[in-house]
Amino acid sequence: MTETELKSIYDNSKSFYKKAYVLESENKKELKSFSTIVCIIENNKPIVKNTYSHTSLRHIKEFLKQNGFTAENKNQILKDYKPTEEEKEHEEKPLFNIARAFLMLGNVGKGTLKEKNNYKIRILKASFENKGLIFPNDWNTLTEEEKEKRLNKIEEIL
Repeated sequence: MTETELKSIYDNSKSFYKKAYVLESENKKELKSFSTIVCIIENNKPIVKNTYSHTSLRHIKEFLKQNGFTAENKNQILKDYKPTEEEKEHEEKPLFNIARAFLMLGNVGKGTLKEKNNYKIRILKASFENKGLIFPNDWNTLTEEEKEKRLNKIEEIL
């Protein structure tokens, strides 16, 4: 797999200043905007996961246009290139399974309750922070027992 910086050809800016990269393999191209894969072209079929921000939308438009696809505005892009339910499910299941396995490891072994909770928090943030996971503002004021209770509920959902 090769990784190259996305060049600005259609966009008005001179450069994307190393904020967007194209990862390319045999039948697949992925656009990484900042640190998130936002668009995939596989077997000449584009899938836009989300536009995330104004800057990421500019990256997506550029990427789509460079690969011969229409990219007029956010609404058109999301309508024409949104993933199917099957594609969404296919992408999310491995992540949930991996996160679930690592969370279960947090229940095994030695360590204080605080250490175990902190381990689970790291796993959840690494897995889901860019998918909308937000811890409550008062999280650090909760007792370790309350944190454990809430983390276990998340584990049950997964």
